[in-house]
Amino acid sequence: MRRMRTLFVLWLALSTVVPGIAMVVGPRQAQAQEMHVVHLPWVPNADTVNGIGPWHGKLSFQNLSNGACGVSIFVGGPDGWQKKAQLSINGNATRTVSATSLAVPRPGAPMRLEAFCPLAASVKELTPNPVNSPWSDGSAIVTGYTGIAQADVRTATTNSSSGWFLPIVQTNTGWNTMLKIANLHPTTTTTARVEFYPNGNQLGGAGITRTVSVTIPAGAAVQIDALSELGVTGWVGYAGITADRPVGVLAHRSKPIANMAITNVAVAADRTANGPFLSVAPLLFSAYNGWNTGINLANVADREATVKVRYFETGGSFVREETLRLPPRSMRFLYTPGNIDQVGFVGSATIESDVPLIGAIDEVKYETTEAMSYLASTVPQTSAAIPITFKENPANRRHDNSGINIANLNPDAEQRVEIAFHSDTGMSILSEPVVVTLPAGSSAFVYLPFVESLPAGTMAAARLTSADPLGFVAVSNNVNYAVSGDGSVVFNATGEQGLYRLHGSNGQ
Repeated sequence: MRRMRTLFVLWLALSTVVPGIAMVVGPRQAQAQEMHVVHLPWVPNADTVNGIGPWHGKLSFQNLSNGACGVSIFVGGPDGWQKKAQLSINGNATRTVSATSLAVPRPGAPMRLEAFCPLAASVKELTPNPVNSPWSDGSAIVTGYTGIAQADVRTATTNSSSGWFLPIVQTNTGWNTMLKIANLHPTTTTTARVEFYPNGNQLGGAGITRTVSVTIPAGAAVQIDALSELGVTGWVGYAGITADRPVGVLAHRSKPIANMAITNVAVAADRTANGPFLSVAPLLFSAYNGWNTGINLANVADREATVKVRYFETGGSFVREETLRLPPRSMRFLYTPGNIDQVGFVGSATIESDVPLIGAIDEVKYETTEAMSYLASTVPQTSAAIPITFKENPANRRHDNSGINIANLNPDAEQRVEIAFHSDTGMSILSEPVVVTLPAGSSAFVYLPFVESLPAGTMAAARLTSADPLGFVAVSNNVNYAVSGDGSVVFNATGEQGLYRLHGSNGQ
């Protein structure tokens, strides 16, 4: 016990170092330990965006190791980065804390987590702030996102042709997009450049609609209002963001007249990298209980993209393949009902491109004003987590439910994925993990209300593991139909490898 206290004190002394490699000195010898970092570009604390608010952020994070670990929480602001909390968390355990409890300055701020154990983190955003948050009951609108790993940040700063890319920015049909750009550097001010390219652009780099430059102090974030900057409604396109220091970027899309909101994190890429690039959309709908999806594809390279989209039914059946070409620096929208002539379709898609291509999948159910969006990831996961999932308990006015959709990145063989559900203390809730078999190249799902052994009212972290080195991609929809407006949010499963970057044949 005395040795444990000594090591913990040493850890506290080292916990304020810049993210990277730290040396922890033990009784006999020094050994290198990696500092794991997760970035959150914006955590709201009574924020108003596009006339909607106040938004409140709930941060959930899980220790992905089997042993106890200390986690440092840093909050940015006008005075730079400040260490706000030091927590100890058991192996596999999860914590959920509010922006208010962490003294996040109003209306919000960037945050980062540091630990000598791998972490997964997400932010759930709710307006107004319900009594039983992070349960959504009592809110009018819900959105959120999964945190950014240090591996993704490194990709965005590889060289002068690297940066962050948002697959869709829009000011059409009542929607508007607010970009949040956070300076992640510990001490230095940065200048960020935002380039907007329109849907259907045929002019490459010459077809740019607008360029915006902003200066951001260390630990601060700026907001860019797409409607204000572009000056027109009806615009749809994508955005590229570059900076001379590490930044994090997300887009908050909202439609006030319908009480709908969507959040996307940007994807890190080198626009000159060589493919092929294979990304996966684990969940697509076509008129399924009112749900439909659309795939937003952006070619961020300076050369034409040849893209193959292969659709699969959940459970394995190949449906069809579509080949298309996207001009340099252009984007295109693929509406699932327009490509899959099958009412009630639920499935997935693989997206292959010979040049850097990014994609976001929008999920919409207008009859109950639901909207959410996730990124089609190219990063294979073999050990990943979703820090917060739900199974409803209507008797206690808790109506959140989660479904986990998993796609197989192995095109030639089926894959088994185990899902373990952990309590906030790290204990396994089920005696055995749930086992999901993914057909070759296809997908499967687990809907928590259908897992009878999970108690009603469960709020748990989900841990996904696979022995297949080709890995999987997974997302979790959290939907609450008792919310008066948009009660849905989607989280990507992530691990220490991250997920917001292009992973191609060049090893990027």
